[in-house]
Amino acid sequence: MNKAPEIFGLCCPDGREAQLLSVQVQGEVLGLMLRLTVRQTWRNASGAPMATRLRFPMGWDQTLLDLQIEHPQGTQALAKVQRDSRTCCSATPGVLATGEQVTLQWRVGQLLDLQGSSLRVQLPAALVPKATRPAHVQLEIHEPVAQGTVSCPSHDMHKVRHGKGITLTLRAPHGLDKDLTVTAHGLRDTSFALASPDHSAPEECTVLVSASPRLPAATAASLRMKLLVDSASGMPAERLAQVRAALDKLLTPLQAQDQLSYSRFGERTVHDLPRLQACTEAYLKRVRALARHTDTDLGIAQPLTALQAVLAIPDEDEETVTQADIVLITANPIWAIDAPLRALRAGGHRLHVLALDAATDSLWPELAQASGGRCEQLDPGQHCLQALSRLTEHLRRQQAVQAQLTLTGAHLHAPQELHTTLADGDTLHLWAQATPDATGQDLTGCPLLQAGLQLNSANTNRTLDAGTVLWDEQGDLSRICADREARLLPDEVRQAMQAQHRLVEPDMRRLAPAAPAVPAATRTPTLAPAVAPLEPAQHTAALPVPAAPVTPVQTASAAAPALAPPRVVPSPVPQLLRHLPARHNDLAGWLSEPQAPGNPLVALVQHFNAQSGHYTQFRAALTVTLRQVTSRFLDGLVMGLVPQAGNPGRVWALLLYWLHAEHELSLQPQALDLVQRELASLPVTLRAQVNSALDSEAQAVAQRHAA
Repeated sequence: MNKAPEIFGLCCPDGREAQLLSVQVQGEVLGLMLRLTVRQTWRNASGAPMATRLRFPMGWDQTLLDLQIEHPQGTQALAKVQRDSRTCCSATPGVLATGEQVTLQWRVGQLLDLQGSSLRVQLPAALVPKATRPAHVQLEIHEPVAQGTVSCPSHDMHKVRHGKGITLTLRAPHGLDKDLTVTAHGLRDTSFALASPDHSAPEECTVLVSASPRLPAATAASLRMKLLVDSASGMPAERLAQVRAALDKLLTPLQAQDQLSYSRFGERTVHDLPRLQACTEAYLKRVRALARHTDTDLGIAQPLTALQAVLAIPDEDEETVTQADIVLITANPIWAIDAPLRALRAGGHRLHVLALDAATDSLWPELAQASGGRCEQLDPGQHCLQALSRLTEHLRRQQAVQAQLTLTGAHLHAPQELHTTLADGDTLHLWAQATPDATGQDLTGCPLLQAGLQLNSANTNRTLDAGTVLWDEQGDLSRICADREARLLPDEVRQAMQAQHRLVEPDMRRLAPAAPAVPAATRTPTLAPAVAPLEPAQHTAALPVPAAPVTPVQTASAAAPALAPPRVVPSPVPQLLRHLPARHNDLAGWLSEPQAPGNPLVALVQHFNAQSGHYTQFRAALTVTLRQVTSRFLDGLVMGLVPQAGNPGRVWALLLYWLHAEHELSLQPQALDLVQRELASLPVTLRAQVNSALDSEAQAVAQRHAA
């Protein structure tokens, strides 16, 4: 799948970019916590004021600790952050005057996972965009990670070993041409312990113990597998043939002690085998016959509804199933994961996903990992048989494990135990809240703590001694753990916890489109999350948990001077369009019902009309418009026409003019003038080609709907 590269840096909606003067990246690996500080200095050398937007890389599993701008008037915290994709966030620093120079700094934190005996730290190249001056990158790796074999396979970094670990330094004369990767090997039997003060709770600290325990080989576990297959119209035909073949291979070795259900989904969910039943010979024969005839006949995909329906599948005795693995095969993306995550945790289910094609660039990996499962991602050209086999093999290697955190030198607020499933090589993170003993301190005043993990399973009873606990004086560990914990909580409790720990959480509304409507006859009941709200002071968790959309918390000082934000003009169109269920998921569907409530094409034209009177550049008005309306269903069409038009801005201009001229969605004179100026340099032949493509798309989809 060819994906348009994301643009990072400080730029203006009209296409102008600020001049990058310098970049400094300071990273630190403390235990299995990564802390990253990035400083970028920019100058407006465009000759006119710029309404700026900063786009910076940040993974879904990272916590944004701070984001601020330094300018001649002082330092200002930026609290409104928006997530643009799985790997990118953005913020609006405000208007830069001609020649003005500012420094943008952000800090992120992350808990790292071991891969067997190795640790891999990857810094995206977008942290250091191409600059006219050298950039400086430095990574501090503390013990005990530094005891491993540390190297940088991607770049020639200068390495210095010292008493606390290893310092890696890189000077990048022209930015990073690729992601910077640092690895540490030989860590298989190493446990890691880290603690930090909890600035939201004086006298308390957060303690984290991490390990990738070596688990003795056990008899292959029997499976309790709820199989869910994408039968939506968006599933490519060639993928469907692969899925059928892979399912046949997957089902062949199942034994009588295994249990299986089989469901398919699109606009509705069909339970072909609606109970978790033993895999007898007759039952397997029936499942394989159903799998061979799986088709894309169920309309537009609604994976979240399907997941809720599968969670409710009972066993043979019609009893509720509280421990099972859902194996999902899908080519459809997902962007809203907080609700399904809570439902999965409440129902005791783990999600394992085979993500195909378009589904790979979405949040399936984060949802699977957070539930205790795995995700295999396949790009076009890769066959799904081996990936599906790896998923099922991982299921059979899982063991039920009870982990307990042990601590000396501090009083644990409650016995911290975790019941989970692990396979050999999986990483376990367990944290807790504690009060250090007043008498146990080192020469610097940091608490002297010893920590470990007690592991109990059917095959092992052992203690993992993590030794002396490293101390994070900045208190970032406490905030990272609180962030991961808050993602599982109800909205009100979650927001209170975010505010308590001064966390800045990206806004998700632009990323997550409204889900298509479900016909009443096929609607499945919502599984109510049975998660008891945790008190804000408690900190217990285990596996990685992805972020959820939360309103960012304002951290700027009231005395800090504010830069003028980009001008956003209120539109007469109601602002609730994002929250209305979508009647259609394609261009033709919305064209067929121009009067339908929440029609995004009508909203697109009306919002652009409202903004056109306040901007002199088409792309500035377009940028503000696209922030206010639902347009993700047009993304594929727009990107498909870019090779003909030259850039996405021209495609949007052509689309607006086409709606105006061909479908009576009238542009006001000032809006039409902006569109025509944007298209002035586009040859007539290219305009005709794009218009023809738009006509064909609308007619083709309309014919499919009629059929």
